[in-house]
This record gives sequence, structure tokens and C-alpha cells, in this order.
Amino acid sequence: MKHLLPPLLLALLLSGCATGPRGRAVYVLVDTSGSYIQAVPKAARIIRYLLGTLEPGDTIAVARITSLSFTNKDRVAAITLSRRPAQADAEKRAMAARISAFVKAMEKRRGTAYTDISGALLEAAQFLRGIPAARKEIIVVSDMRQDLPPGAVRHVPLPLNQVSVFAVNVIKSYGENMNPTRYIARMHKWKARIAKGGGRFIIVHQLSRLPALLRSS
Repeated sequence: MKHLLPPLLLALLLSGCATGPRGRAVYVLVDTSGSYIQAVPKAARIIRYLLGTLEPGDTIAVARITSLSFTNKDRVAAITLSRRPAQADAEKRAMAARISAFVKAMEKRRGTAYTDISGALLEAAQFLRGIPAARKEIIVVSDMRQDLPPGAVRHVPLPLNQVSVFAVNVIKSYGENMNPTRYIARMHKWKARIAKGGGRFIIVHQLSRLPALLRSS
């Protein structure tokens, strides 16, 4: 004769199978160095799109890439949305307003002298490690040309285990346009470094492809 589990015990066992990280955490890095600061409005459009894709309980953070970026002082905003849909929608609107204010503030500033992409990635990675999300993504709106100030040390591992890093709006230099192998080598270095940290590097050649790439990450 078969022994059947009591319905309550069976329900508890089944619910235990569904435990673990859920949801999504996104960290957006916006390059505000040199002339690239002019691309901040484009980055803001990407952020607003991302806000529209987030669900209650998801997390989003936005930070600048500056001369020395391994600091939370360059973080523009960060929030884990409420699990209540109505409140989450209100929080998204508040975040969108902060991004609009950020864009306006950047219009009056000059780009920073140096570009610390590694420090920004390290700060983002440490932030994401503290978020119990099933999907973790870093969106880097930058030309991905790092230029560190004298004395800055960035030869440290990037803890990006199971994090997808998307490089958006990567502008090629004149020299790379003349000799594409330079661009390919530069992107290969970033891919290898991020892979060494356990992450995945995806170059978004066309902004219209970003939604599909995010869905498949």
C-alpha cells in the first residue's frame, strides 16, 4: 500500500523547492569624462527604458564614471522597488525625476579629466554582491577607453560571477577606424578581464538590440 504525504507537508516541501534568489538587479554606469559627458542624455533614455522593464522587488542603481570611480560618492541613485505594485510605480517615477535632474546638472559641468572604468565596475560589482537577485546586469554607457590618473592602481580582480556586463554606445576612435584591429584588441581585453572575474561581456553595437540582448542574458 502506498504511503501518501499529508497535503500540508507536501505543500511545504514543494514551496521549499522554489526558494532562492529571485528578481533582477541592474547597475548603470554613465561615463561623464571628457567629451563623452555629452552622451548623458542618451544614457538617461536607456535608464528610463530599464525602469519600464523592472518588476516590484527589483533593484536599480545609477552611478557616474569619473576620474576615480571606486566610490559610492558618484552614485546618482539606487533603490530596491517595493513589492507592492502601486508603490513600486511611484518609486519608478521618483527615480525618473532624479535622472532628469542628473541630466540637467551634467549640462552645466565639464567632463572629468580621466576615466576610471575599472574602479566603476569594481564598485558596481561590490554593490551587486549584496543584492540577492537571480539576474544581475551592469550597463556601461561609455566609449570603454580607460584613462587612469597617475598613481591609480586597478590591477585587481573584478568579482563579476554570473553578472552580464553590457557595453553600450562604444565609440571608435579615429585610429581604430583606420585600423580596426586596435578596436578588436581593446574590446578583447575587456572581455577577457570580465570573463576572468566570472562575468559575461556583451557589446551592444546597435541600441535597438539592447532589449533583446537583455532578455537573453
